[in-house]
Amino acid sequence: MPDFNKVLSNNQLTNCKHLLLVFVITCLTFAPTAQALQEQEVEALALEQDLIEDDAFKDNLGRDTPRSSFIGFLTLTEKFDYETAAEYMDLRNLPRAVREYSGEELARQLDFIIKRGMKINVDHLSKKVTGQVVDGLPDYRDELGHLVSNDGEQILYMQKVPGLDDNFIWKISNASIAMVPELYDYFSYPDWVENIREHLPEDAGFLGIELFKWVIILGAALIAAPFFWLIGFALSWLFSKPGSPLHLQVRRLFTWPLTLLAVMLVAGNLLEELGLGATAQALIETKTLITIVIVWIIFSLIDLARAKRRETFIAQGRSDAHILGRPMANALKLFTLLVAVLVWLSNTGIDITTLLAGLGVGGVALALALQKPIEDLLGAVSIYSQQPIITGDLCKYGNILGKIEEIGLRTTRIRTLNNTLVSVPNCLIAHGAIENYSAREKMLYHPELPLRYDTSPEQMQTIIDAIDQVARDHDGVIASSVRIRFTEFSENSMIIKARIYVDTSDFSTYLQVVTDLNMGIMKIVQDNGAHFAQGAKTVMLEYGNEPQIAGS
Repeated sequence: MPDFNKVLSNNQLTNCKHLLLVFVITCLTFAPTAQALQEQEVEALALEQDLIEDDAFKDNLGRDTPRSSFIGFLTLTEKFDYETAAEYMDLRNLPRAVREYSGEELARQLDFIIKRGMKINVDHLSKKVTGQVVDGLPDYRDELGHLVSNDGEQILYMQKVPGLDDNFIWKISNASIAMVPELYDYFSYPDWVENIREHLPEDAGFLGIELFKWVIILGAALIAAPFFWLIGFALSWLFSKPGSPLHLQVRRLFTWPLTLLAVMLVAGNLLEELGLGATAQALIETKTLITIVIVWIIFSLIDLARAKRRETFIAQGRSDAHILGRPMANALKLFTLLVAVLVWLSNTGIDITTLLAGLGVGGVALALALQKPIEDLLGAVSIYSQQPIITGDLCKYGNILGKIEEIGLRTTRIRTLNNTLVSVPNCLIAHGAIENYSAREKMLYHPELPLRYDTSPEQMQTIIDAIDQVARDHDGVIASSVRIRFTEFSENSMIIKARIYVDTSDFSTYLQVVTDLNMGIMKIVQDNGAHFAQGAKTVMLEYGNEPQIAGS
């Protein structure tokens, strides 16, 4: 997988991603389950049994079993050695019309038919010299594969035939070879493909794909790429207005990975239509390039969603809230990468059961080791999502009162009124009670006004009415909220309580309004000849029939 690692490097993945890959490989290496060990023992015993069965006779061309014989045929045809490949076909007792073709030509035509019409799967072929014994066929014949022609579904067979020294070998059956010329005509290419094929060498190719197919595929890709690029460019204008902060990212998404994916799908379908050999089919089935491009698309979508969220936060005046976007985006990318690797390994034929078991055990250990950091990170997610506080808010947490200076991934920093800095873990803030003074839409002014006992009822009523009028006339007060009441007699005074809402959430503005109200109240009390009783006692002394007042 060198190409896959190269693409990962080009994407500039973080060190965390490399550590994750090391973790995955470690789990795969050192965490085999008992079931996997048992399966290895069973496979070893089966292989030993095969060796015992095959020890009696070894064919020099490897035609001892149906699987080895067909693999030998495919290997030779990919090397364009059709003359030797003919040795893997039973050319006895063929119809007169078929005998007119040489063995080399029949091997070439059969290779063409297999690539065009049959899915190559050697795993279902027997590895035993006896072939399949429970497939319902004679013991000298095994099924090779299916293909569909004008006459319906056709089945190709492997057949056990006499070899040297009275031994038997496996070849492609003569009944299947008899159908080759007719099937070759059915699966033949259109004229324009045949014209390209005739002008290029027939024995040149790469990865089991002939040279003329490479020329057609590359030509189709060069034609399709500008077409899909223009479509992607137009779609980017449809989904994002030019000049918007996200337009460049949207355009890159549509004109690069999505365009490449469309070109690859077109080229892949065309290549399958032209026909694939065993090596090419195996490479296509791994879906390596498709997996890489899909990961690229998902990464681009994650970055686009992060940028979109960041613009939303900035528009809301929460420019610091996007700090959570990076770790969340990286976590999603790591998860996407892990899933992509597992899917790719599964497509290559690797059993990922052991790997998943190792990841499960390792994941539990990792979660326990990172329990506290994960709690703080989830606390940050809760703070950003529910927004009980934001940067700049005046808050009280426990006995800590101050402004929120920064909400990080691990801690929230509070600048106290003494100008000290307190760091509180996010998990504590997320699960604790925090009082947010800045979240108030209005602020309550609730003073208690103690007046001396020598205040007459007329003075008391006049003072209450005057304070009510001053409060209602102030521009910073919500008039409908004003409540001025004579509430109680205390030991040393008569209490007037005011309940007034100041129409602001800014503390400095609130203090200015409170100052104005306090000054007005003082003037009202003085103008009415009354006195505040705070910190003083009034003692009533009687001399004869007239009481005397003494203050102390």
